[in-house]
Amino acid sequence: MVGASAARPMAVASLQNVGRRTLATSRPSLISKARPAARATFDRTTLRQSFRRSYADDVINPAVKAKAKRGSWFALKWLWRLTYLSAIAGTGWVAYGIYESRHPADQADPDSNKKTLVILGTGWGSVSLLKKLDTENYNVVIISPRNYFLFTPLLPSCTTGTIEHRSIMEPVRNFLRHKKAAVTFYEADATKIDYEKKIVYINDGSDVKGATSSNEVPFDMLVVGVGAENATF
Repeated sequence: MVGASAARPMAVASLQNVGRRTLATSRPSLISKARPAARATFDRTTLRQSFRRSYADDVINPAVKAKAKRGSWFALKWLWRLTYLSAIAGTGWVAYGIYESRHPADQADPDSNKKTLVILGTGWGSVSLLKKLDTENYNVVIISPRNYFLFTPLLPSCTTGTIEHRSIMEPVRNFLRHKKAAVTFYEADATKIDYEKKIVYINDGSDVKGATSSNEVPFDMLVVGVGAENATF
């Protein structure tokens, strides 16, 4: 009985020790599973040193510095050069146009072998024809009592004083002086047209008259652009 009673406490103690061991061995596994994964760490000191070293190399190294500067200013330099050259070319073109308009080339004299084209009037139709006409193909003759072109849509502005009368009038010689062949102009009125004989009879009705106030102008082709007058009744 004494041996049995002595064996019981030892068995109980051994069972308690086994339970404690199993609990002790099982706890770390539970804790390890519950813990999150450790984050990746980096050395800030090493990162700062590498950054400072690369920055110092870029600043100190002249090749890297020149390459960066060239890449940033390359497009801007070429844009400035193109703008500069375009401004010079535009100025030269405008200067050449002004010089050419003030110093036109010498005009060829009328050729008797060419056909004669007579234009009556210096209005919209006649001036439009003169601008596009190649005078080298014909002997051009203009007959009109007015030696200028009048821009009629701006007449109301002249009556109100917005613009001057000379601003809406352009002399016919401005159209004729730039032609390759010379153009004959008669400041007179066409009084009669003989289609059978192909002759236009003209008469100078101005206050300033020369020795001859009437004349006959032969033609091969005739353009009538005298316009019309308003019927005010």
